[in-house]
Amino acid sequence: MNSKLVRIVGVAGIAALALTGCVDRGAGVESGGDEGGDSFTITLGHSVAATAPVNLGSLRFKELVEERSDGRITVEVFPAEQIGSEPELMEGLSLGNVQIALVATAVAADVCPELGIFALPYIIEGDTDRDQYESLRNLAASDWNQETIAACAEETGNLVVDNSWWYGNRNLTSNVAVNTPADLQGLIIRTPPADLHTLAIRAFGAEPLPMPFSEVYSALDTGVIDGQENPISTIYQNAFFEVQDNISLTKHMTQNQALVMNADFFNGMSAEDQELVRTAIDEAGQYQSDLQLTTNEEELEELRTEGMNVVEPDLAAFRAAVEQPVADFLANLGVDAATISELQR
Repeated sequence: MNSKLVRIVGVAGIAALALTGCVDRGAGVESGGDEGGDSFTITLGHSVAATAPVNLGSLRFKELVEERSDGRITVEVFPAEQIGSEPELMEGLSLGNVQIALVATAVAADVCPELGIFALPYIIEGDTDRDQYESLRNLAASDWNQETIAACAEETGNLVVDNSWWYGNRNLTSNVAVNTPADLQGLIIRTPPADLHTLAIRAFGAEPLPMPFSEVYSALDTGVIDGQENPISTIYQNAFFEVQDNISLTKHMTQNQALVMNADFFNGMSAEDQELVRTAIDEAGQYQSDLQLTTNEEELEELRTEGMNVVEPDLAAFRAAVEQPVADFLANLGVDAATISELQR
């Protein structure tokens, strides 16, 4: 691996601690005696609609864990911000209200900045979404990523168990057709309340306005904001086609979802249960990602059917607009773009 990505001394020990759970058993795990191991509940929360692939993947995780533990481990899934927004879910990890926060990587990056590399504009490579998913899987499996999430667990108490669940490229909707960044000048575009979500929008010349997701439809309908940006599935599932005329396939951010656990809770599980949970998350993530890729293709056609004008712009100008802020972000972390590219292959 490129030496620029090797973490400081001690990472190997951190990784062993975070990934094998060789520490005292944490709170939240109740002994079930010698037979069958411990019994406990995992509460998983996310912000995505109950009908969306992200939630179906979460339910697949629940099914796998409960089946393979013979019901000893229970998983409760709460979609659509039922138990909090993504920042609130992250906070809930430390409070013990949530055991898994399933959040956009850009949100996790507010706690662990290096994870933000996954959410940089145009950083995930590939000619198609399916190619990009393979690149994402390779980057997530790299030594660099494993070292990064282990160090984050040590520093913050948040363990990213998996950050390779595919959600889709983020695209712009508005009531003006966006073919170039110049078309965005002066527009107010809603973004999620995470710093990385504003990077591309600001670079394109629009004014980003972070806003809770629950307020977006109304803000579009009343003209408080001129547009918003989200993956295709979110745009369709939340009927933004009712209040927006155009979708521009800018693909300015590849959104992958991160499953974040409280490190003490994870380390409090037996090694066997840790492996059970990790394997179930990986299998459920591949199931969800494949379903999401297909769903995105179908829902784009549904947006056309609903009357949205689908703009497919030349992305060269959009890529050029973010080139410097992306370079600055990577430089601040001591990482070079060429190595991140290499890790995706």
